[in-house]
Amino acid sequence: MRRRRTTAGEFGDPAGHRALEALYTAHADRVLAYLLHRTDRETAQDILSETFVLAWRKSGSVPDDALPWLLASARRLLANRVRSDQRHHALTARLAVLADRTETSEIADTIGARAEVAAALSALSEQDREVLVLSAWYGLTARQAAVVLGCTAPTFAVRLHRARKRFRAALPPPVHVQQTQGALPQSHLTHRESA
Repeated sequence: MRRRRTTAGEFGDPAGHRALEALYTAHADRVLAYLLHRTDRETAQDILSETFVLAWRKSGSVPDDALPWLLASARRLLANRVRSDQRHHALTARLAVLADRTETSEIADTIGARAEVAAALSALSEQDREVLVLSAWYGLTARQAAVVLGCTAPTFAVRLHRARKRFRAALPPPVHVQQTQGALPQSHLTHRESA
């Protein structure tokens, strides 16, 4: 199979631009017809555009007999789009089911908890936030996070312990603890605090 002699950069020059136009003029109708047998017009036109963008990017890989290459590329791009759409629809359906199961009060509680966490994080030093984010958000081990911060794993573990302690102190107490404290006699609270 002979390959065209153009390179990716050559479609950007005037001669390459004319070559891409010639490729489009020669094959766009057939590629579009192929796609219309498999999907709706809007998607077919999108995939047609993506196919010729791909041909432009990979101009050195497009053979002289370009139609089979263009059709194969269009087929793969369409399959990728279909898979992406299926994942999107499945996620939307799962979220809809979750939303149906989740009561409004639970959603409000979750939003409130997120706001409290964000406020507590913003009250911490940059170093404490970074240590917590490396551990909790990125899921790094102490050794991995130590490499990121340029310290030893034991040093990171100590920093993480202290950051967690300051983070817990910055969080407001849970609602059930606040309600319980309000319901207990003052003498009981004083006794518990001294214990």
